[in-house]
Amino acid sequence: MLTLGPDAPTLCTGWTAHHLAAHLRMRESDPIGAVGIVIPFGKTADKHMHELMTKMSFDELVGLVAAGPGRLNPLRMPLIDSKMNTAEFFVHHEDLRRGGPYPVGPRVLSPAADQEIWETAIALAKLRLRKVKLGIILQRVRDGQVSDEQVVVATGPSPVTVTGEPGELLLWLFGRESAAQVHLSGPAEALARIRSISLSA
Repeated sequence: MLTLGPDAPTLCTGWTAHHLAAHLRMRESDPIGAVGIVIPFGKTADKHMHELMTKMSFDELVGLVAAGPGRLNPLRMPLIDSKMNTAEFFVHHEDLRRGGPYPVGPRVLSPAADQEIWETAIALAKLRLRKVKLGIILQRVRDGQVSDEQVVVATGPSPVTVTGEPGELLLWLFGRESAAQVHLSGPAEALARIRSISLSA
């Protein structure tokens, strides 16, 4: 965020890096605003986010995000941190990297990080795609090559296979279809149906 500056565009429609910094700070320090992210009511999250942007400078917000949650905040616990922040921080990092006018490819991740993102993508897919009434398979790409690692994340007829590196699969699951480098294969009707589903978050 500091490298790109407060006005840097992101993949989040209408958001700059400044909005993103406020969003990240709010979700770990403002329980009411954080609940408003998950369960939208009266644009509470937007109001709280803009209040932060008014009260604090961009650099202050980034500093607070970098410092992490308060000492007694549950997000400080490693297990909760992993569950709550792995996907959130990875996707928002890519929102910044890929939000500009020039194409940007995937980052090269360490094997451990790649594995964690893969496991996170599987868990998220099972949650978000459980009601699509289609068979959906995630297929992993390793080192630029399609591997034989496949996981069924939703059961049903006309299965669709979504192939990509773990990070790209995670971006797709968060609704960043335009930026995610994934390949969907399967029956035409099933592909049309899966592409019509809003995964944005």
